[in-house]
Amino acid sequence: MSLTKIRSSICGQVAALIAWLALTALPPPAFAKSDTPTIVRDAELENTIRLIATPLFEAAGLTGENVHTYVIGDKSLNAFVAGGQNVFVNTGLIMAADNVNQLAGVIAHETGHITGGHLARFQEGLKGASAIAIAGMLLGAVAMAMGGGDAGMAVMMGSQEAAQRAVLAYSRTQEAAADQAAMTFLDATKQSGQGLVDFFERLSSEELLYTTNRDPYVRSHPLTRDRINALSGLVEKSPYKSASNPPGLDELFLRMKAKLIGYFQPPYVAFQKYPLSDHSLYARYARAYAYNQQHDMTKAMAETDSLLTDYPNDPYFWELKGFLLFDNGKIAEAIAPFRRSIALSPHEPLILLQLAQVLIAMEDDALNAEAITHLEMANRFERDSPFAWHQLSIAYHRAGQEGMAHLAAAERFLLIGMTPQATAQGRHAMEKLKRGTPQWLRAQDIVMAAGDGEMPDENAKSKNKNRKPKEQ
Repeated sequence: MSLTKIRSSICGQVAALIAWLALTALPPPAFAKSDTPTIVRDAELENTIRLIATPLFEAAGLTGENVHTYVIGDKSLNAFVAGGQNVFVNTGLIMAADNVNQLAGVIAHETGHITGGHLARFQEGLKGASAIAIAGMLLGAVAMAMGGGDAGMAVMMGSQEAAQRAVLAYSRTQEAAADQAAMTFLDATKQSGQGLVDFFERLSSEELLYTTNRDPYVRSHPLTRDRINALSGLVEKSPYKSASNPPGLDELFLRMKAKLIGYFQPPYVAFQKYPLSDHSLYARYARAYAYNQQHDMTKAMAETDSLLTDYPNDPYFWELKGFLLFDNGKIAEAIAPFRRSIALSPHEPLILLQLAQVLIAMEDDALNAEAITHLEMANRFERDSPFAWHQLSIAYHRAGQEGMAHLAAAERFLLIGMTPQATAQGRHAMEKLKRGTPQWLRAQDIVMAAGDGEMPDENAKSKNKNRKPKEQ
């Protein structure tokens, strides 16, 4: 597991913002951490969120695959909808939730904002923007990444809090409508709404205690006693008030929470919550990441190996072992665990990308073909990953496939908004690739999309060569 994170950013207007954010969308080496809000990419995390959210989306009449969920690496309690059918959930909210029912309740509530069309006018302008761009605008991470700090943010929107209020603030009427919609979706999936009530009660209590440092969710989702009472009344009337959670979700949620605590929280927090006397799967999982934070690879590997002894066919524990080895500079040793992880979960693009990165880092021509195979498979599912295209351009170059190397570079530059470079790489690809092939046509598309809409006249040289000089 890597918890690869993508830096968010903000720069000028929305169009320029998207380009800049995409430029900063390259995962840092060795899955490094960042102090700014980030989009967290992790196979297990994303699959768990998807399992929780998809039934709710479908109950709302939405096509599950068309609604995208993203996890933001931010300690504050927050969740929001932006740019159409995009749901963002902070790691802080996941770690603070007591159980999967609370998280499901929050996702159901945010789904209510989608179906209700709330803030449609403003958020219409975000449609088509990448998740990175949306997160950067709403979380204000880029100005800091650019070195501008608070002053940089002030130029664009005044402050991060002001931006969130402007974009995410809901009226009390909209909040009540989203609450009622959430209960409809939870009832339709035979889940209890009690978790949402409990979560709101907790936020309400904290709002009274910390009026000067409220969580973003409270600022954008106004809580009132009448609203909580109304939601409680809906729960009391529900036939599923005391329903058990869907099978398997409790375990998956606890695994996800342990992983996030071990990776994001200071190690002492993980050790307090999961003491050495606790030999559960969740405790060992969290401690493995916490020990790695302390650069104690011996203990981190001991926890990991104990998990693999008990769960030898768990792809995410093999991924963890590969990550720990790679993160600690043992590149060659990381290959076998990642291969085993992929054997157990063959089409997991984020793990395929990690293995390919390790193989390329070996700088061994004998491993290059395997790296290309994994990257091409990953790109079938992750076509919007600049990092994957960058790795592919390296691998193609090493294989002597210069046309494909230029095409992969063009794809990458197009994604990160560097249109002159995308145009140049696209033209190089067209020169190297066989005319009329799908790859050549894709290079042509990139040149047209990134350039001024004009294509070079490939017959110009031959025409000029055959043209007779004018008589003087």
